[in-house]
Amino acid sequence: MAKKPLTGQSKLSEAIQRKSAEENEGLPLVRQRYKPKLKNFRLAPADIMRLQKITDAINGESERPISETAVIKGLIALGEKTAPDKLLRLIREVW
Repeated sequence: MAKKPLTGQSKLSEAIQRKSAEENEGLPLVRQRYKPKLKNFRLAPADIMRLQKITDAINGESERPISETAVIKGLIALGEKTAPDKLLRLIREVW
């Protein structure tokens, strides 16, 4: 061990500084993709029947098969466009 503290720059200290600078560097062109998160719902048998009826009706109109998940996503998108008071009225009727 040296008796006096070293004041000069060493290759190791420069490498550590370069590494920390590289870690802080961000790439604005690369977007972080969000992974879908699983969400579970409990549906009553009547709700499952309604979902199946809607899915069957959509599959009758569609050229390719549409899953129940796609139907639920479509209903969520439709709910975004619908007025909140109208949705609340429907929720109270069903609940």
